[in-house]
Amino acid sequence: MAKLFESDNKYSLVLLFITMVFLLLVGLAILFSNVKFEEKVDGTIATIINEGDLIINYVDGDEVELNGNKEQTYSITITNISTNKIYYSVFFESANMDVSVKIKDYDGNEINEISEEITSDKLINLNNIEGEQTLRYKITVENKSKNKFKGRLKVTNDSLANDTFSDLILLNNNVSVPETKVGEYIATNDEGLISTNDNKGTSYYFRGNVKNNYVKIGDNLFRIVRINGDSSVRLVLNDVLENEYQYNTNEVLEGQESYYLTLLEGASILNVLNTWFEDTLKEYDSFITNGDYCTDDSFINEINGIKYSSTYNRVRSLKEPDLRCNGKIYTGKVGLLSADEVLMAGGIANSGNSEYYLYNENIPGSYMTNSSYSINIDTAASIFVVNKDGAISDGILVSAKAYIRPVININVDAKVKGSGTIKDPYVIVS
Repeated sequence: MAKLFESDNKYSLVLLFITMVFLLLVGLAILFSNVKFEEKVDGTIATIINEGDLIINYVDGDEVELNGNKEQTYSITITNISTNKIYYSVFFESANMDVSVKIKDYDGNEINEISEEITSDKLINLNNIEGEQTLRYKITVENKSKNKFKGRLKVTNDSLANDTFSDLILLNNNVSVPETKVGEYIATNDEGLISTNDNKGTSYYFRGNVKNNYVKIGDNLFRIVRINGDSSVRLVLNDVLENEYQYNTNEVLEGQESYYLTLLEGASILNVLNTWFEDTLKEYDSFITNGDYCTDDSFINEINGIKYSSTYNRVRSLKEPDLRCNGKIYTGKVGLLSADEVLMAGGIANSGNSEYYLYNENIPGSYMTNSSYSINIDTAASIFVVNKDGAISDGILVSAKAYIRPVININVDAKVKGSGTIKDPYVIVS
């Protein structure tokens, strides 16, 4: 019995020791997370901060102090201790000064130069660092005035964003009502974010001369069209692809009706869109979700042997665009705008608008939508296009050539940073 009791005591002591070690390690992990360390190096104080999986070493300290016309260089080392890509920014915190700033890597290559007055603008905005990589910068600051300046350098781990893309859009915009009648008048002012319904719930679309719906993905600039009913976000390329293409051939298969030629699913233009996606956005595939692209397949009005689609009726006759689809839906990673989306954005039929966000003076000609326009007894089929001046045009044959403006949709759980302006576009960080 005594040996058994002694054995139990030893077991309890071992268990207690293990527990204490575990609690100590947990405590150290909490203590060293996002904590500032200061270490004197050659008389200066180095500041080391752990922010998530980024270890930031302000080699010359993070405080910038300049007296009169003085130049000072500050070194920063950024290390990613994870295996994932992380986005980060470098800026002056709570600073307002008249300085010249040059940023170089340790090999002397210039990264950025800012000679104008700096307020809260980023010195390095949403750059990325690969897993287990270290980057080193030298930031040279020259005071352009005789006034004393004191500020603080700051590096942030932008991949620690909490809001989803749709959350951030709604946070940055007040949901409003249209200033102009949608479908009947062009929108030349920034009419903001407006709610409606699509097949999946409440959708929010931008209308008019919007200035905060820019998104940068790789080297490509997009504009936000709307938040979809499932909270994914629909984007359209700010430009068009270089060449003109046919939407489809003008030949139906045996047993098919001519309206099949207007459907995005099966159209030859899909090959061009999918190739562009593979060549341009494959690296971002995990952030891009399948979207629904609707083409009306009902042709309700016939005039002189030509049958006009339900979209024609909404866009040209009723002037009441609708995001709810009663036609054929193609689901895929890349598609085109609908005529309804163009009207909601601020365009109308046969009247130009150079003041809404879909207008781009660099687009050289008409670009196609995936909305059907008409069919006739000779199996000719046509679709809506958007003219160079921003107007919804009369239909063109599916076999005629026009430019392409790809559309993609961003995942519900994607997180972004930025404010959506042309200088600070939204960028996906995780």
